[in-house]
Amino acid sequence: MKLKAFTRSNLQIWLIRCAAWALALPLCLSIFGPLQALAQSDRLGNSPNSPIHAFGQVFAQPAGVVGEQLRMVFYRTVQSSSVPGAASIFVNGAYHTSLVAGGYSELCLPVGSVELGVKSVQIGRVVKDNLDTITVMRGEGGQTHYLRVQEAGMRRQLLRPVSATQALQEIQGSREQTHTISRVPGASECVADHSVQVTPVPAPVQSQTITLAADALFAFARSDLGAISTVGRASLDSLVSRLRNEYIALDRVNVVGHADPLGQVGPNERLAQDRAHTVRDYLVQSGLGQGTSPVRISSEGRGAREPAVSHCGGVTTPQAIACHAPNRRVVIEISGARR
Repeated sequence: MKLKAFTRSNLQIWLIRCAAWALALPLCLSIFGPLQALAQSDRLGNSPNSPIHAFGQVFAQPAGVVGEQLRMVFYRTVQSSSVPGAASIFVNGAYHTSLVAGGYSELCLPVGSVELGVKSVQIGRVVKDNLDTITVMRGEGGQTHYLRVQEAGMRRQLLRPVSATQALQEIQGSREQTHTISRVPGASECVADHSVQVTPVPAPVQSQTITLAADALFAFARSDLGAISTVGRASLDSLVSRLRNEYIALDRVNVVGHADPLGQVGPNERLAQDRAHTVRDYLVQSGLGQGTSPVRISSEGRGAREPAVSHCGGVTTPQAIACHAPNRRVVIEISGARR
């Protein structure tokens, strides 16, 4: 009788434990999923010897989606990933994925209001109970909505809706996040509607500035075309060649002249402006910006208002003139689609 009572008591204990595990399982999954994703993100890489294949295919612009569905594309750029660890995304309260830098994930749902949440998860830190931020959006049927993970301050992150044009520029080269399983109810495979015309992915527009020393370009106190030295002409020719090789198309070219603060303000302002104008004319005569989509090359002078160095003093001495050399410059601001 004692053996039977003991066995029955043990059975009751195990039944209670099983019931508790069943109740706790969804919570465990919601915590373990992001943590597992983050642990895997520390050893990404798709080499044959890697036990984790965190990234799948490179992003390709999706076809249109049928009117009964809305497609959401979540992505996280390397540039906007200042918060360490993974960004765990929740849709309508359910875990979807954990994005690391350079990853993306898509999800298709029936048309309707969608609640989106995100929280940062990092190995070695306690998992937060609450989401960093919550966003509610009304998704339109037959549309693809792009949402970028970005910092919201205080080690928090948010999902920001981004236009398709901007997203398609930022997401190029991203890889599909494949090391987690979405548990969003109502999600289904995206059904493509090929009758919808999709705008091609635009070439990414990138900007850069190139600084040339005015002392190497021009003779002292001069700004005319004839005052450009042999070294200066070679520098400008090299610049034109470089831009033609690096850019598919130029969007904007602006030449800015700068001066040092020595001497009178008025003459310095004119010298900076005239030198910028002369460099602009040289670039135009070299054919830069011409082609099927001509680009207007502009120029401006900013005098000594934006010094590169400010510790040289304002008294004209040989030492001050040499010290102020970085302030006497021509800066060329360029933006366009790079190769």
